[in-house]
Amino acid sequence: MKKWYYGAAVVVALAITAYFLFRPHRPSVASSVYVPQSETIQRGDLTVIVTATGTIEPINKVEIKSKASGLIEELKINESDQVKIGDLIARLDQKDTKNNYDQAVANLEVAEANLKQKQSELTRKQELFNKGLISNSEFDVAKLAVVEAQAQLVRSRIDVDNSDIRLKETIVRSPINGIILTKDVERGQIISSGISNVSGGTLIATVADMREVYVKADVDEVDIGKIAPGMKAKVVADAYPDKTFQGQVLRIAAQSSVVQNVTTFEVTILVDNSGGRLKAGMNATVDILVADKKNVLLVSNEALMTDKELFSEMQKVRIAMGGSQSESGRPGGSAAAGRRRGTGGEGRMGRGPRAGMQPRAGAAEETPPSAREEEQEFTLRRGVILKTAEGFRPRMIKTGVSNYDYTEVLEGLQEGDEVVYAFFSRAKESSERMKQRMTERNNMSSGFRSQTSSSSQTPSPSAPPPGGDPR
Repeated sequence: MKKWYYGAAVVVALAITAYFLFRPHRPSVASSVYVPQSETIQRGDLTVIVTATGTIEPINKVEIKSKASGLIEELKINESDQVKIGDLIARLDQKDTKNNYDQAVANLEVAEANLKQKQSELTRKQELFNKGLISNSEFDVAKLAVVEAQAQLVRSRIDVDNSDIRLKETIVRSPINGIILTKDVERGQIISSGISNVSGGTLIATVADMREVYVKADVDEVDIGKIAPGMKAKVVADAYPDKTFQGQVLRIAAQSSVVQNVTTFEVTILVDNSGGRLKAGMNATVDILVADKKNVLLVSNEALMTDKELFSEMQKVRIAMGGSQSESGRPGGSAAAGRRRGTGGEGRMGRGPRAGMQPRAGAAEETPPSAREEEQEFTLRRGVILKTAEGFRPRMIKTGVSNYDYTEVLEGLQEGDEVVYAFFSRAKESSERMKQRMTERNNMSSGFRSQTSSSSQTPSPSAPPPGGDPR
C-alpha cells in the first residue's frame, strides 16, 4: 500500500516538474505593453492651421423701406441688379401728395401777395401819421397787419417745404452702391410707411455692398485660444472649390454658443471680394493660419509629457529594459547629482505629490520667478526622457506651437538628441479622442463645426502615427 502512495507522489512530482520546464514562455505585461520607442530630434517646418466652416455675409447691407404709404406704380429693380446711390428703386402713387403740394404752393403765393398789400397799406398809414391825420392806434394796427402777413408767409413756405418732402418720399432711391439681394414687393402692391407704422413698414428690397464680405465661422472652443485678430486666413467657397480667397481675422465673439453640447465661438473673417464672385449666403471653408515655422527643432507629441508623468514613464522604461537601467535614469540619482553640480537641463523628480516637482531646463534656472511666471503664459513647458551614453534622464524643455503630430522645441534639446517614450502614451490617446470628437462634430446635422488640421514636413525617425496634443 505504501509503495502505491510513493508511486503516485513520484508521478505528481514529475508532472509538476515537466509543466514548469516545458511550459511556453510568456513575456511580462510591462514588457509587452510598454515597449520603448526612440526618436531623434530633427529640424523641419511646422504649420498649424485651424479649419472652420461658415457662411458669406455682406458687410454693408441695407433694408430699403418707404417713408410714405401708398400704391407702387413703378418698380425699377430685379434681384442681382447693380445699383448706385440715387438710382430709382420704386415710385408710389403721387396724386394726393401732388395735390397737397400744389395747394401749399398756391397758399404761398397768396401769402406773398397779402404781405405786399399790407406793406403798401403801412406806407400810406405812415404818411398820414406823419401829417397827423391818423391816431397812433390806427398806425399800430397797420404795423401789426404787416407782421401777421410776414408770419403767414413763413408758414406757407414751411407748408410748401413739407409738401415737397412728402412728394419726394413717394420716390424710393438706393442709399448705397451695391447689388440687389432681395426684392420683396411687386408693382401694384400697397405698402405701409416705415416711419409711422408700428410694425416697421413694408420691406421693398435689400441692397448690399459686396466688394468686401464677412465669413462668420463657428470655431470649437478647443481651437479658439489659438486664434487672434489679424491672423491671415484662406477662404474656399463650396461653389468655387478651385478658387482661394484671401482674408483676415477681424474679431472673435466674446460670448459662446452651444449647439448639441458643442461649444463654439463665432469668428468673423474679412474677405476681399473685388471680383464679385462670392455671393451672400454661400457656404465656405476657412483655414486660419495660426503658425508657419520654418527650420525649427521638432519633437513628436508622443515623447512629450508633464512633469508629473515623467516619474511613471521613467519606471516604465526601467521595467521595459529589464531593470538594467543605470542609476542616472532613476529619479534623484545621477540626474539629481548633475543638477547639484550645476550642469542644468535635468528636471528634479520627486516620488508622489509631496515632492512638489519644479523641473527647469538650462537658462530657465536663472530666470527670476516673476519673469518665469509671465513667460509661462505664452509658452508651455513639457518633459521628455533623454537617452544618453550614461542611461536615460528626464529633461524639461520649453515648447512653442504644436499640431497633432509635432511640437516646436524652444529650449532644452538640440538637433540629434535622442528621446524615448513608451509605446502606449496619453498623448496618442488624447489625440485619438480629439480626432474622434472632430469627426462626430463635423457629422452633426446642424450648426457649423471646426477642426484643426496641421502638417509637419519633417518625419520622425520612428514615424509615430498622427495625433496627440501636448499635455
